[in-house]
Amino acid sequence: MHSDQIKKLYELRGSDPQKALVVQEELGDSPQENQVKAIVLIDAGELLRDIASVSRGVEILKLLKQNEYFSPENSYNLANGLQVRGRLNHDKMNPHSGSSFEDRFEARQEFGEVMNMSGASSKTKSQASTNIGILLLETERWVEALYYFKHATAFFPTNSVAAFQEMRYLMGFLQLYLKEKERYNSYSHIDPLVNRIKSLATLISENYDVIEEFSGPQALETVRKVTDDALKLTKVPNPSLTNKYFEFIRKNDLALSLYSSFEEYEKGKFDLLRLASVSYGFSNKFEVPEIFAMINIIISDYAFARQVFYEAQYDDKETIFYETSDHNDRLDYALYGVQFSALTTAQRIAFDILDKIAVAIGVYLEIPKASKIDFTKLWGQAKKGKGFVVRPEIEKELQAGNSGLIALYNMFSDISKDQSRGNGFLEAHKRYRHSTTHRFTVLHDETLAEWDSTSNSIEHESIEKFEALTLMSLKLSKAALFYFVDAINFHEDRKLSDIISIASTVPSHDYIRGRK
Repeated sequence: MHSDQIKKLYELRGSDPQKALVVQEELGDSPQENQVKAIVLIDAGELLRDIASVSRGVEILKLLKQNEYFSPENSYNLANGLQVRGRLNHDKMNPHSGSSFEDRFEARQEFGEVMNMSGASSKTKSQASTNIGILLLETERWVEALYYFKHATAFFPTNSVAAFQEMRYLMGFLQLYLKEKERYNSYSHIDPLVNRIKSLATLISENYDVIEEFSGPQALETVRKVTDDALKLTKVPNPSLTNKYFEFIRKNDLALSLYSSFEEYEKGKFDLLRLASVSYGFSNKFEVPEIFAMINIIISDYAFARQVFYEAQYDDKETIFYETSDHNDRLDYALYGVQFSALTTAQRIAFDILDKIAVAIGVYLEIPKASKIDFTKLWGQAKKGKGFVVRPEIEKELQAGNSGLIALYNMFSDISKDQSRGNGFLEAHKRYRHSTTHRFTVLHDETLAEWDSTSNSIEHESIEKFEALTLMSLKLSKAALFYFVDAINFHEDRKLSDIISIASTVPSHDYIRGRK
């Protein structure tokens, strides 16, 4: 089939998907034609909700990958096919297992690979980041989804599809905020939230052509209508901050808030997230539930890891850390000293927040021996002949639709190492945490061809990549904190109304200590 025929076939996907499925049968079996065949099967199959065609396209792309006829674009197409198949299977989806769960897991793996491929174009990486964001939204991981939509526009600044996905979610959150201010005012300040929505609407309105290119002309009408509504919002001034550390936090979305106001940053009180209240029965002791002490410690650990990371960045500027030792140099461009130990420690503290969240969830849900739980052990365990069996206390919440726990369970799957299905796309965060805790992580500011690659005791990494990983570990722990609060709020809402309980609302620690 010639290039002009292939072009016409691609056009048929949107105009007459049923005919496109018939015409693609005329293609041969060369790698190039199989690639076209798979794309048509997936795209036309999605429009027709024909899961058999989508599955056929996925299998063709998997076979191409096995035979090494692959490229970043094919990897993207495979991930897209898995994502579509997972969505079409949504009605049968179990929140922690099943074909839809596995397809989404594998799709995140593939999209993650694309984002790390040196040969992938910025546009392809941007599309992959957009689709990871959509996948994360489909599994309740809304905080991370917002990160990935922003990453998408960093890769490709005119990606109005990513901007629209972010804007649409934030507009939905704004409505939720206005409906339940008492609960959600600890999630975000409203003025900078509105500013972000308005900025995204402007970007979208200037790049409708990208919407049409990425999503097809049929998407334009909806996008224009929603964008026009968002453009009517009024922005408020948001000047630069005088405190460089606070400006770093705002720039990198590291506050424990979706958006904090200029005034909150200037006062140094921009970590808004908290538990509003927790109820308990009369059979409990009349004391403030220990969950409040736990979340206080977790938030404090997060803030400490964030500040250590800021101070430990490698930028050849004067460091606050005293370097009191000299070191033997192996002539491999390695970096040693307190500053770099601080950097690896920041990553470790950030990741360990997941373990503290697991203990807090275990205590809150009254799981036996909760103090011995970590983020890996919280969910259940593998049993011979049964596979992975979820704890009954967790299973009950997942089946009830507890969005916070569904998000955390999917996060657990993405940081896990699995022999049968491969590592999750976030597994590096866990691997480096284990390396800095139990073995050795050596950072380098130049790249050598060989970095002791046969050693099982030392992980070698470039300082640039490790800093990027640590930043993402901080964002991962921030997201987990939001999901943790979501999980408790969901459970509180489900408590039976016929059981008499006391709502425990606690005062400000600063107020009790006389600080305000």
